[in-house]
Amino acid sequence: MLRERLGTALWKRVAAARNRRFRTALRTDPDGPVLVLSPHLDDAVLDCWSVLTGPADVRVVNVFALPPAPGTTTDWDGIAGQPDSAALFAERIAEDVDALDEAGRGPENLPFLEIQYRRGRPFPPWSALDREIARRFPAPARVFAPMTIGTVHPDHALVRAYALSLARQRIPVSLYADLPYCAVYGWPAWVTGGETSPHLDVDAYWASAFAETGVDPRAGRVERLDDTTAAAKLAAMRRYRTQFPTLDRGPVGNISNPEIHRYEVFWDAPA
Repeated sequence: MLRERLGTALWKRVAAARNRRFRTALRTDPDGPVLVLSPHLDDAVLDCWSVLTGPADVRVVNVFALPPAPGTTTDWDGIAGQPDSAALFAERIAEDVDALDEAGRGPENLPFLEIQYRRGRPFPPWSALDREIARRFPAPARVFAPMTIGTVHPDHALVRAYALSLARQRIPVSLYADLPYCAVYGWPAWVTGGETSPHLDVDAYWASAFAETGVDPRAGRVERLDDTTAAAKLAAMRRYRTQFPTLDRGPVGNISNPEIHRYEVFWDAPA
C-alpha cells in the first residue's frame, strides 16, 4: 500500500511536468458534436440526463473504460458483491450501453484504467486523453466535464483539469455537478429554491471545488427535471445494476431520492 501511494505521488509530479507543455489537437466547430466526458461508466447518466435527452448531437466519452486484467480485485468491487473485477467490468460495460440506450445514446470508451485498477501506475497525461478524443471527435461544439464537488475522486479531478486546459485554449467547456459526491448533504437552497438551514451550509461543502476553478457557484445553470423526465432518469440509473446499490448508499437512498436526481447544475468554464 505504501509503495502504491509513493508511486502515485511520483507519477502525479511527472504528469504535472508533462501537462505544462500540453497543447490540444481539438478545434471548435459550432456544428460539431457535444462531448460529455464521463470519467466512469455512469457519470453521464447520473449528471447530464438533460443534455443526453436534448436535441443536440451528443456523444458520451467514457474516459476510464479499459477493463482491468483478469484476477484483479479491489475493495470497491468487493462492496459491489463481485471480487472478480474483470468480470464485474464486463457487466458494467453492458449496463452502460443499456442505460445510455434509454436516452437514445451510445458510449465511446477510451482505453484508460480507473484509479482503483492502476495500483500506483502512471496517471495518464492530458496529451494521452486528448489524442484518443481527437482521433474520434476532432472538432466538438462543446465539451462537458465534471466539476468535482465534495469528495474528490482522482479520476474526476483529472478529467476536470484536462477540460479546464481546453477552456484556456478556447474550446467551449461546461462543468457539471457530479453525483453522488455533490449531494451528500443535499443541494444548496439556491438550486432547489428551498429554505436555507442555519445548521447546514451546503455551499461551504462545495467551496473548495470553486476556489480551484475560479468559477462562481451562483452562476450555475439549474435544470429541474419534471416528474416524467426524472422518473426516466431514475430508470436509466437503475440499469447500472451492479453499481446502483453502492451509489445509492443502500437504504440511505442517496440518488434514488427524486429531490436529488431531478436537479442538474452546469457552469461555463472561464476561457
